[in-house]
Amino acid sequence: MDHVATLTAATPAIPASDLRRAISRQTWLANRARNALQRPAFIGATSVATFVTALVSLIVVPRTKPPTKIPVIARPDTLAVMASAQIANTRLAQAESTLNIARQRSAEVEAQRAADSLGATMGPRRDSLIVHARTLERLLLRAEQAPLPTSYRALADLPEMRDDARVRALVDSLSDIEREREGIGAVGGVDPIFVALTSRANDIGRAIKSIASERLRVVQTELTNATPTASTGEVPTIDTLAPLAVVDSASTAIRLASDSLAVLRHRSQELDLAEERARERASAVAPPLALLASAFVLSAVIGFATAFVGEIRRPRVSDANELERFLGVRVLSTVETPMPSAERGRREADRLAPPYFDPGAEGYQLAYLGLATEHPALLSATITGDEMAVAAVVTCNLAAIAAEEARSTLVLDAETTCSASAALRARVSPGLIDILQRGTSWADARVAARVGREKSVDLVPFGLDGAAPPANEIAALLRRDAGRLSRYYDAIFVLARPQEVASGLPATLPAPDVVYCAQPGITPLRNLRTNLQRIRASGGQVRGVVLWNAPRPLLPTPRELTSRKRAKRTKARAAAPVSS
Repeated sequence: MDHVATLTAATPAIPASDLRRAISRQTWLANRARNALQRPAFIGATSVATFVTALVSLIVVPRTKPPTKIPVIARPDTLAVMASAQIANTRLAQAESTLNIARQRSAEVEAQRAADSLGATMGPRRDSLIVHARTLERLLLRAEQAPLPTSYRALADLPEMRDDARVRALVDSLSDIEREREGIGAVGGVDPIFVALTSRANDIGRAIKSIASERLRVVQTELTNATPTASTGEVPTIDTLAPLAVVDSASTAIRLASDSLAVLRHRSQELDLAEERARERASAVAPPLALLASAFVLSAVIGFATAFVGEIRRPRVSDANELERFLGVRVLSTVETPMPSAERGRREADRLAPPYFDPGAEGYQLAYLGLATEHPALLSATITGDEMAVAAVVTCNLAAIAAEEARSTLVLDAETTCSASAALRARVSPGLIDILQRGTSWADARVAARVGREKSVDLVPFGLDGAAPPANEIAALLRRDAGRLSRYYDAIFVLARPQEVASGLPATLPAPDVVYCAQPGITPLRNLRTNLQRIRASGGQVRGVVLWNAPRPLLPTPRELTSRKRAKRTKARAAAPVSS
């Protein structure tokens, strides 16, 4: 019981604008796609229309059109531009050659001018260098002819040599060697040490000579640079402006010719591509099988896309989870397609029972449990829905379950199509119309309908003859006689349309419970929410929703029921024995 009480607790209703936020986007799209696939007739009609249109546009129209002629497009002439560019290149090469010659002559003239200017300012310096060079040459010649320490000292005493640190070190070493030689020479005789010192002194002298020769070469190089070349007179001025102007003019002509040539070539490429596309369009003929396949795929995609877009714009009931999140109302059960059972065909009572009857199904049992737990003594509920045939089958199965629980059950058919009478295979007249308009009693209007083995329920049909009474008259009748009916019956089920239920019909019964029957993939969510809100506003208490996830029941019309009853009575009379 605690579990049932928990199930009956309703969650807060969610507005339609917040439906996508109530569930995840993936779940929302999956539900919409599943509902779209449940409309095969619409998808098939749209796909067939698209398939025919695609075939006409892909096969018939291209074959009826006249062949397209490929236009001949004149190409722009690039030979003149290329000739201009070649002439400009020749002029540029000639101008650059002339400019290089002028620049070389100008450089020579500038060098000559610099030499003349240097010769005017380097006269005293050149004379000094000549004196130094001659002195070095004379002392080097003396050291070469007389390799004696005095010759080496004279060479090292020159101003150019004294500033050299290497020369000073060599002169000091030479002085030390001379002192040692003088000490050895005083003894007399030939001494090996004296010979070695002499050899060492000669090596130092040759090092001093080497440094002096290096210095002489430096002086000679400076003297050569300081010597001016012979001037031939006034240096002429070389003009390079004219060749430079010719180079600029030729470069400009080449650039303009290159730009024009690039534009013309780009235009030629565009014309080639246009001609190639025209040729492809003229010769493009796809195989018929490929055209049929593409038309089939296109039609299937457009058919499903149309159904999916319609489902997005006008969403329909998908499953119990989405319905509870969207409406905040409990889903009592889901009625699935019944499985064939061999057990039901073994009993004559089951074979003679009305079609679509399966009181032992889980969907009907759960729905009845959700109602009966709140009303153990007197059970009264109003059953409605967007499809009255579905609501009638649910009502009759709930009544059959109540009858199996030994409840005295009444089914009141309060809608014009007499769906409850059709589901129970009962007569349709007299009924509510006769009670309201002709004063017929409840006992005369009711009929016993079998719902199982030795089980039956009382049915008050709507009636066939007479104008349909307004909903307020039916509500007034039930309000007047509800107390008397509750004394005779333990369960009262009223079948009515949503408009009649919203007018206040449930409030006239002992319990204002309402059960709404919806069909997944068919019932619009917003219409269902609007009907439930109107029912609550009129005083009804929505106990929950029953989802009909099965094929739509095909019930006979009131006229067909009357004809069948009349034919059955005629057959029974013909089969009855004739008394003598």
